[in-house]
Amino acid sequence: MTAILRRAKFFIAIFSADKPRLIYLIQAFLRRANLSNADLRSANFSKVSLFEAQLIKTNLSQAHFNGATFRRADLTQANLSQAHLKATDFYDTRLIEANLSKADLTNANLTKAQLNLSNFNQANLRHAKLIDAKLVGADFSQACLVNVNFGLAVLIGANLSRANLSGASFFRANLSEANLKGANLQGVDFRGAELSGANLSGANLSDANLSKADLSGANLSGANLSDAKLIRTQALAANFEEATLTGACIEDWNINGKTNLNCTNCLYIYLHEYQQDRRPHVGNFAPREFTQLFQKALETVDLIFRDGVNWKAFAYSFANTQIVHEDVPLGIQSIENKGDGTVLIKVSVTANTDKGKIDDDFWSNYKFVQEALEKQYQARIADKNEHINQLFDFVNYLQEQLGTIPKLMAEAYTTKYDVNIHGSVASLGHECTQGNVATENQGCQINRQDNYIRESQSRLTEAA
Repeated sequence: MTAILRRAKFFIAIFSADKPRLIYLIQAFLRRANLSNADLRSANFSKVSLFEAQLIKTNLSQAHFNGATFRRADLTQANLSQAHLKATDFYDTRLIEANLSKADLTNANLTKAQLNLSNFNQANLRHAKLIDAKLVGADFSQACLVNVNFGLAVLIGANLSRANLSGASFFRANLSEANLKGANLQGVDFRGAELSGANLSGANLSDANLSKADLSGANLSGANLSDAKLIRTQALAANFEEATLTGACIEDWNINGKTNLNCTNCLYIYLHEYQQDRRPHVGNFAPREFTQLFQKALETVDLIFRDGVNWKAFAYSFANTQIVHEDVPLGIQSIENKGDGTVLIKVSVTANTDKGKIDDDFWSNYKFVQEALEKQYQARIADKNEHINQLFDFVNYLQEQLGTIPKLMAEAYTTKYDVNIHGSVASLGHECTQGNVATENQGCQINRQDNYIRESQSRLTEAA
């Protein structure tokens, strides 16, 4: 049956007497129809189009609206308890103070819907979309919200206690002052979410992503945060008492002296994402050791150096600041290298310290000393440049002098061999001496031979 009731009006229409009659408007087209205050209990409106329809205070309990369209319709204070609303389209629909308790909204689209103070107690919204929806004060207690997308939604003061939200997304959603006590939030995406003042006590947040979320003043006592991501999370004055933090990543999380880490259960944590930089490196924390290492009993003044640290200027400025503020026990709490030349130095101070005054005093001293050191450095550079220039002048001088050496050597060589060639034999020196010795030796040998012959002849004559 396909009924076409274009722009039909059922103002204060009654579709039931003592016993509700069965009403079938399957695939009916009821654009802008007025069904306000009508009693449509158990009616079958599957795939019906109620675009911009008026259903204020209409009784639709246990009705079948699977696949129906309510885009931009007004269902303020309507009763949809136990209604069948699978894959129903409520885009930009008004459902303020509507009763959807125990309703089946599996895969429903409630994007940009106005749902303030609506009742979803024990409802099934598995895989539903509530992106950018207004849910101030809404009641989702004990509801099934598995894999629901609440991205950018406003849930200020909403009640999600004991709800099953595993795999849901609250990306940049506002859950300030919301009640999530005992909720199953395993693997939930809370990136950039506002959770200040929220009650998360006893909640299961294992594997949850709380990166850049604001947990300031939130109650996480007894919560399970094992393997959760708390990267750059704001947790000022948050209560983690008896919470489990084993395997959590606390990279650049921001806590202060009012953050409560008493009696936390933590065997180890990671200081960087993707399970990098484990603490302790081996083994596990001893009981209460995590609290002792990470609990901040004091406030801090954060000194951010974006172009590296001039440690001489830092030492002087820090010492001078300690002297000026001798009534404040200043101490260096941590030094962190953020990369790209940025260094963060946290200075511990007492809770009532004028942090702005200490920050101003430190930086005025630091800049003064840095400029003075820079002038000294430039003076040294100038001295070095002068010495270098002198060395260059000396080298140039040597090069000029060295340029005449080959000429002098050539002249000396020519003069030497001109004397040996053109001079007298007696002046030939060592070579001439060797010739004389050879002549003398030869003459001596001839004389000896003549004497030997003469002596031999004389002996022969005498013998004869």
